[in-house]
Amino acid sequence: MTADDCFGRLDDDDYPAHTMGRAAEMLGTTQGFLRAIGEARLITPLRSAGGHRRYSRYQLRIAARARELVDRGTPIEAACRIVILEDQLEET
Repeated sequence: MTADDCFGRLDDDDYPAHTMGRAAEMLGTTQGFLRAIGEARLITPLRSAGGHRRYSRYQLRIAARARELVDRGTPIEAACRIVILEDQLEET
């Protein structure tokens, strides 16, 4: 892969460009929150060759929606379910 290919992919919403630490920083949350929404199967980050989680911009938008609900007092499992159901409704 050339440098141009790599930089071109950074505009791709599905390209897993962000590490867990950077994703948590961007969302203003903890890495534990990202692990929890992964365990709730809201998002499934790609794993690097070394096993590290990598997140796309699309996944970060989904995580931000869940975080808004959690910040308002919704339990994390319920917040993840709400976001999943909202996405299903948008698809129909």
